[in-house]
Amino acid sequence: MSGLTSPAVALLQRQLGSITNRQLIDCGVSRRARERLLEDAVLRPMGQSVYRVPDSPNTFEARIITLCLQHPRTFITGPTAGGLDGFRRMPRASQVQLCSPHGMHLAVPNWVQLRQSNRIEPHHVRSWPNGIRLASLPRLAFDLGADLTPVDLLSVMEQMRHERGLATEELFTIAGELCGRRRPGSATFATALLLMHGGPPTESDPELRVLRALQNRGIPVVAQVDHLELPNGRKIKIDMAVPAVRWAVEVDLHPSHFGVLGTSRDTERDRQCHLIDWQVDRVSPLDYVRFAQTMDELQQLYHCRCEAVARRL
Repeated sequence: MSGLTSPAVALLQRQLGSITNRQLIDCGVSRRARERLLEDAVLRPMGQSVYRVPDSPNTFEARIITLCLQHPRTFITGPTAGGLDGFRRMPRASQVQLCSPHGMHLAVPNWVQLRQSNRIEPHHVRSWPNGIRLASLPRLAFDLGADLTPVDLLSVMEQMRHERGLATEELFTIAGELCGRRRPGSATFATALLLMHGGPPTESDPELRVLRALQNRGIPVVAQVDHLELPNGRKIKIDMAVPAVRWAVEVDLHPSHFGVLGTSRDTERDRQCHLIDWQVDRVSPLDYVRFAQTMDELQQLYHCRCEAVARRL
């Protein structure tokens, strides 16, 4: 592209065909060169001092990048940000959720839903190398309170903790900053926080559901008990357990547990656990389908285990 410097070309590639006037200047593109690029239709103005290469693919991500470049004081949030991050339980949304400072008047296309906030701190926003700005993980968790039920939000927060290393303290900090009667989602977010079990996060939504069901039955089960050292020298992590009586529950819904290889591996692991006096009960896909019955059976198994341990004392 005649007139564009190498840094400008690299930035255009990274930002999927969009670039700001300020970025062109920073990349060493002179004013005359910028004028020539527009005259030759190498770049097309998109408003708000943003330009775009006309034949660049008009993908969903490319449109969001352009939107963020056009409005540098805003960020993507809600189900749109959750979907870009790959979080579960995201509802389908026909519009992109864009958060801006309260009172800021923006002209946005009809595929954008504008959310306004009177409190946006620097740590509430994170940026991707391609130019997309999103709500930070704690801020996103709070904002999703306006879109999800408490149970669905709890599941997303557990995923954030497990996959992204989000600390529970960060969630309580954002609650202190943003929760209020007039802020949408505050009650849902506060409820989800109260539902959190504490300790390490569960690794999947089914694990969280089993954990909460057992806890609701009065079983003091905790998630992600690690690391048990087996007689064969392996160290393993258990989905959830009551360590005081050495009773564990494994939720086997991942395909790695299926087939001859998966079953054999799990059986060998259970035998090793038995050798150090740990009882392991597993939840299979069929068990999960008949959820209430399975939870009743696990409750009975837990009490039987407690009785067996008490008899030894």
